[in-house]
Amino acid sequence: MTRAGVDALLGQALKHLDAFRIEAAADLARQALAQDRASVGAWRILALTAEASGDLTGALSAYEGALALDPGDAALLKGLARIALDLGMPPVSDAFSRRALARNPEDAEAVCLLSRALTGQGQGDGAVEVLSAHLTERPESPEVWNALGLLIADRGDLASAQTFFDEALRLAPSLTPARFNAANLLMTRGETGEALSALERIPQTGLSPRDRATLVFSRACARLRLGDLSGGWRDYAVRNDPGFPGSASFDIPGRRWRTGEALKGEDLLLVGEQGLGDEVMFAGLLPELLDGPHAPASLALAVEPRLVSLFQRSFPGVPVTSHATRETGGRKVRRLSTTSNEGEPTGAWAPMADLLPDLRPSVSTFPDRERFLEADPGQVRAWREWLATEAPGLRVGLLWKSGLMSGARNNAFAPFETWAPVLGSPGITFVNLQYGDCDGEIAFARGALGVEIRTPEGLDLKQDLEGVSALSSALDLVIGVSNASFNLAAACGAPAWLITAPDAWTTLGAATYPWYPRVRMFASQTFGDWETVLQSVADALAERVAG
Repeated sequence: MTRAGVDALLGQALKHLDAFRIEAAADLARQALAQDRASVGAWRILALTAEASGDLTGALSAYEGALALDPGDAALLKGLARIALDLGMPPVSDAFSRRALARNPEDAEAVCLLSRALTGQGQGDGAVEVLSAHLTERPESPEVWNALGLLIADRGDLASAQTFFDEALRLAPSLTPARFNAANLLMTRGETGEALSALERIPQTGLSPRDRATLVFSRACARLRLGDLSGGWRDYAVRNDPGFPGSASFDIPGRRWRTGEALKGEDLLLVGEQGLGDEVMFAGLLPELLDGPHAPASLALAVEPRLVSLFQRSFPGVPVTSHATRETGGRKVRRLSTTSNEGEPTGAWAPMADLLPDLRPSVSTFPDRERFLEADPGQVRAWREWLATEAPGLRVGLLWKSGLMSGARNNAFAPFETWAPVLGSPGITFVNLQYGDCDGEIAFARGALGVEIRTPEGLDLKQDLEGVSALSSALDLVIGVSNASFNLAAACGAPAWLITAPDAWTTLGAATYPWYPRVRMFASQTFGDWETVLQSVADALAERVAG
């Protein structure tokens, strides 16, 4: 094929790429490469299509192929910086971003990528400095104002973040990332109705698959937070879209069941999805699925390995196997762990939350029940005996953070020092249920507050979920945030109080917590006002002790 023929293929590929017809663009780029392996344009298009489809290792390989042919191309350097960030390699992204900036110090995109790389390396102050220095010289850069606003919002300074988003939108009123971030800022403040209106005004035409999926997911959270379960579940389906950051694909034998299809008569495998706490929360669907009008002909479960024995006890007669998640091509792929036919579907399979639109179309369809998981009775007795000898007074388990505490997620949890009114409550023995590194918080409670938080010896709070479930069930009360262990405690029927932020979608706009109706909810009404919430918890504890 002549050079003109290769250029014609690339021209068609670019048209498909601009219209987000990813496969068509990639196919044409491969045809061009078959004719000319030295075509930088073909490698570039192949990299962009792989990036858009979530094939990060494929994108990395294609970008490297293009860069080998044109080592000074700033667009290729920025592409590699983006991919490195998505692959969790911020130092590599740092290096490529700096090489791009060496080519063009005024490149706003490269500055934003460098700031993200620095943040990923724990150098948040350095990221702020990089963005601020660029704005000092070039204050007309809306993308940099937006990046600075996002960074400051993650630190909890919403007022300053709003100022930066406003400036970005003054300079570029149609800048989609700034509009999106400003809408999410409203949701973080608890102004969910205004946030949804702002999200709905952002057009989806022209958005990349990643940006579109992120927008739709934020819209889902807003709708669910307002109690619009019909629209919320419809948008929530984007959680497993290939374009959604961090989504997992499923490599499961059998036919995938789709929402709205008949369940009755199906041989169905349900696969746990997302994090461990989500698997537990969504398992609340199973009792109604087994005994209700939608009951399939047979049901099997694939859950996180640490949950298998608990689910086997809780749902006798239902085959329970485990799933495993691996990184393939820069994407998470969830498969069945078993290599035998046991537990594998003979008919259809579905991610567990795909049943929500059919089984939970409104808040009123959530059942009022004490529990749906059964802790090991023998372990519960053993923990009660331990508590009787080691823990005088009211025995209260504590959970105060998630296993993932970074960026904006920090804003969803109260700083540990604000727990002081709760920890100062008399007549209580506090028992640690918090997994992960919490030595610093326990030392703070002991040294600054004079309160001993008992950590049960011999119990791995992260791996031994049977033990965590049994200990929670033996306690008088569990107080905490919605992490995996809190979900286990609530699902097993432990008396539990939930502390939640004003933008938590899982509240579903209800006055009580629909997933676990016996849970008492303490919700912050204003962003960052944890003191009021935790004082309310302390007051309720005093009443509980007095009673």
